[in-house]
Amino acid sequence: MSAPSFVQTRAQALNLEKQTEALLSKYSTFQNTSTTSPSDEESNLDHSIDEILSKREEVIGSLVRISESDLSLSTSKLQQLQRHKENLNEQKKAYNKIKSIIKDDRNRNNLLFSVRSDIDAHKQRNVSSSHGGPALDSNDYINDERVRAESANNFAERLLQQAYNTRDELLAQRSILNNAQSTMMGTIQSIPGVNVLISKINTRRKRDTVILASVISFCIIILFLY
Repeated sequence: MSAPSFVQTRAQALNLEKQTEALLSKYSTFQNTSTTSPSDEESNLDHSIDEILSKREEVIGSLVRISESDLSLSTSKLQQLQRHKENLNEQKKAYNKIKSIIKDDRNRNNLLFSVRSDIDAHKQRNVSSSHGGPALDSNDYINDERVRAESANNFAERLLQQAYNTRDELLAQRSILNNAQSTMMGTIQSIPGVNVLISKINTRRKRDTVILASVISFCIIILFLY
């Protein structure tokens, strides 16, 4: 049985990309979650995305091997291979970003829950003390305050880390756009006749601008004279 061709393997890569997009779209619905722990559906979805990303790496590896063994492979197919690699990297970043947001939101909810529990416990101790119960120990109070302060600091550090991650993501996206622009310009320049066509279009546009400006100037002169 012959090995799969480039076209067959690429069809598999395209199918996996569509599946990944659907899974990421569903996974993004767990952002801003109000739960303190992942549900079974979220865990299964997380596992499925990990598996499909690994499978796509294997398929792209197969495309790379085909391209290396077939020296007659066309430039367009090599560009398709490069695009599959870029799509995989972009979707990996999207997956990690969604996962980070879910984690940060869950940590914030857990922190808020912990703070509320501490406040309720503190109020309960005060109520017990006011009704003749055991007085609140000053050391316990100081320890509680220290724990709350540490929790607040940890929360602030996580927010700063999320801001840094967002900045890095924006820089990475700018780099991707610059690379895409360079690739597009290189592709355009590699196609015979495209530069000539673009030059003719620019020349025609300049000519139309000159004609339009001349007509407008002539009309203004006529209106001024009459």
